[in-house]
Amino acid sequence: MRISLRRWGRRIERLAAWLLIPLILLQFLSGYAMLHWKLFGGILPRAAAFRVHGIIQPITMAAFVAHGFPWMRRKLDCRDIKSPLLDATFAIIGTGLVAFAVYLHLYG
Repeated sequence: MRISLRRWGRRIERLAAWLLIPLILLQFLSGYAMLHWKLFGGILPRAAAFRVHGIIQPITMAAFVAHGFPWMRRKLDCRDIKSPLLDATFAIIGTGLVAFAVYLHLYG
């Protein structure tokens, strides 16, 4: 059974959307555990919060780009805004956001 590229893209987009739920919850939990370590220390120690927060930021950004950018592209298509330049812009900005998140993880 052959599955089209568009169908695979929608599956990846949906998977990214479902992954965003636990990733954003972890972002909030680890962020609050870093800032309010006395309150959240029993749930997540401060050192672990820094590690978790740094690790999941690039993954969260990749999931955001994989889910949000195709959604924005479809919404623009509904309004008859179509352009190869727009597609290239989305691709460049999405790649740049993920690369910047990875850079901050490695060197930040």
